[in-house]
Formats: sequence, structure tokens, C-alpha cells
Amino acid sequence: MEHPYESPEISAAPQRRSDPHESLTQPADRKNDRLIPVDLAIQKGMRLRLPIEVETVDLQDASGRVLAQPLTAPTPLPRFDHSAMDGYAVNVDDLNGFLPVRLTVIGRVAASRTEKEIAVQAGTAIRILTGAPIPPGANTVIAQEEIKREGDTIVISRLPQRGENIRLRGEDVQAGATLITRGSLMDPRAMGVTASAGLAKIEVFRKLRVAIFSTGSELRQPGETIALGEIYNSNRYILRGLLDKAWISVVDLGSCHDDPKALSARMRDAIANADVVITTGGVSVGDEDHMADVVRQCEGAIVVSGVAIKPGKPLTLGRVGQAAYIGLPGNPGAVFTTFCAVVEGLLGTWAGLRQPIEPASPAIANFVWPSHPGRSTYLPAILTGYSANGAPIVDLLPKANSGKLALLSRAEGFVVIGPHRADIKRGDAVEWFPLTKH
Repeated sequence: MEHPYESPEISAAPQRRSDPHESLTQPADRKNDRLIPVDLAIQKGMRLRLPIEVETVDLQDASGRVLAQPLTAPTPLPRFDHSAMDGYAVNVDDLNGFLPVRLTVIGRVAASRTEKEIAVQAGTAIRILTGAPIPPGANTVIAQEEIKREGDTIVISRLPQRGENIRLRGEDVQAGATLITRGSLMDPRAMGVTASAGLAKIEVFRKLRVAIFSTGSELRQPGETIALGEIYNSNRYILRGLLDKAWISVVDLGSCHDDPKALSARMRDAIANADVVITTGGVSVGDEDHMADVVRQCEGAIVVSGVAIKPGKPLTLGRVGQAAYIGLPGNPGAVFTTFCAVVEGLLGTWAGLRQPIEPASPAIANFVWPSHPGRSTYLPAILTGYSANGAPIVDLLPKANSGKLALLSRAEGFVVIGPHRADIKRGDAVEWFPLTKH
């Protein structure tokens, strides 16, 4: 089954309409609550993605990158039959079935195989270490813990089975089999299996270039002196943290005053250096919310203006120049929430990831919540335990509200309440979106 974020690539920007205003959702739409569902916003956002080039990198530099071509095994894995533990290689067919059996140790073989190859013969055994090739004539390995050794003789008190403690050639992967599929993240497991196959270079998608800047004349940087009415720019650092991924290259353009000319200049700087532009603030319906006009002035178009999500209703998606545009609200909690709910999946898909996010999982509510139809609500919550069948039990933080950043910092995940969900009672099933990777 395809991941919900998968969609065909778009090779070029969509055609401009004769009247660019037609592509922009007017502010009145939001006032009348004409918001689109989260899943529809994602679908529209999927159509904005641009093709990302492929590059070849050394394996040592591939950690966290997105695989552009499937990797196949050039040889079987393991490449040869070898011992799964330290012990003694014997031929079980030479054992007469009467116990105990005494065999003469005629040699030793290690993983490095530095000694001359020797073969097991009737009445003999070979000392073997973990990972060492199985010597000719042997068809089982008896663990050293089961052996009594007397000088050059071992005493066997249990009749072993053929093939015991032997890892066979190709047991893990046959030659030509797919090791890792296209679109996979090169995590430690993928790095390890690639190295075990002897592949020194791989093809990955180029890093997605993401330009960010915050809007707001009231914003100041941490460490600066602030006056009444001014605030520190937390959104910049929230985004830097959320975008800290090996497959993303961040272009940080700081913050910009609520001046249309300055915002347009900053936007043009962004689209000249990025595949995706993300801004915070300026996408609602206030007097100083200029970003829709800025996008239009920079030959862009808005495809989503207002999403049925709480918090984060002003979320905006579009295209500006050849870049995808994501306009996040100015509220820091809404920035974090909408990124997790919508933006992360879009970025991952645009970057080539086959499964850009982990889907929400079922959990059991340890709280009550009245129905609020119309919008998908993301409530900060904590994990309080597990049910008898292993399902997570979750509870809301006091005065749960994803718009409160300090509260959100204590959350272990979101409870996601759909737009048509009835009242929630204790013991009801709910959707749980853990924040372990954020």
C-alpha cells in the first residue's frame, strides 16, 4: 500500500493563470471558515514538489541521506559458510551415536583464516572461532561450552544436529537481491548492510535546500535588549531544530520587518537559493499580514490558504518562482504543530523519502474531551502507561493547548482528534502521534 504522502513528481512549475489573483484564496474565505481538511491540504502540497537531482557520495558520507537508486547485493551474504560461535567443527556423520565420543583436535581456524586450510577427517575435530569459514569435511559446530577438553582431545556428551551453529552462504541475502529500496533513509542499519556488501559509493538525492525567515517588526534575537511589545524570535530556532536533518540544507535568512518591499526582497533572496521557502508569520488576515501579496509580487501562486487544523489555521502552501512555498503562522506552538502534522511529510516526500513520516498509532485515552467538529485538533499529551495488550495510555497536559510553547515543550506526543470525532471518554481509542524524533 502506498504511503499517503507519495505522489508523482512535477517536473516544472504549474502554468500561471492570466489573472494571478484568481489563484489566491481571499482572506474572506478564512473569515467564513472555508478551510480545507488536513489531508486535502497535503494532497495539494504534494503537487508542488520539484525533481531533485541525484549525486554519488562515499558511503562514509551517506549517513542520513535519501537513497536514489535501489542497492543490490553483488555477492551472497554471508559470502561463505561460517561458524556462528566459538566451538569445534566436526562431521556429525562420523559420530557413531554412542556417547560420550572422543575426537582428536587437529587444528584451529579463526575468522582471519591465517593458518593453512585443513580438513576434518574421521575421528577428528577442528577448533573454530566465531565468523571463521567452515573447514572442509565439517557439517556442524559444537559450542565450546558443551565440550570437555583434555589436551588435544575433546569429549562430546551430546549428539549434535547437522548444520548446528553454522551460518550458510547466502542465508541472509542472495546475490542480486535488493538490499535497500529507493527512497530509503540511510540509517545505521542501512549503512551497515551496505558496507557488508562491499559497496563504497552510492547514489543519493541531492539535499533539499530549504530557506527560512521569520516575519514581524516586533521580533528580536535572543541576547538582544527588547522593549515593551517586542518578543524574541523563537520560531527561527524551532525551525532550525526541526530542519536539522542530513537530507536538508538550511538557508537561514533571519527575520524581516513587516514591510512589503523588504519582505519581497527577502523572498527573492530565498527563491534564488532554495527549493523550498518557509516563512513564519504574516499569513493571517491582519493589517501587517503581507505574505500573500509578497508571493504574488514574486510571480507566485497560493494553492492552500487556510487549513482546518488547530492550532495553525492560517497555514499557507504555494509556489513562488521555481520554489515551493510554505507559510506558517506566527504562533510558535502552531509552527511546531503544523510542521509535524503537514510540513515534515511534504519536505520528506519532495526530498525523495519513500516513507517520510511515521503514521499515528492507536492509543487509549486517560482523559475526557468534548467534541469540537470542523477542525483536526492536535493536543499535547504525555504517555502514562500501557494497557494489558500493550496499547499506549495517554493523558492530556493540564490546559492542553498546542499554542502554548512552554506546555508543548513538556509533551511526549500529540493526541490527534479528527474533525468529525464524537466526545472522547476515558478508555476510548484515540490517535497518538509520538514526538520521539522531534
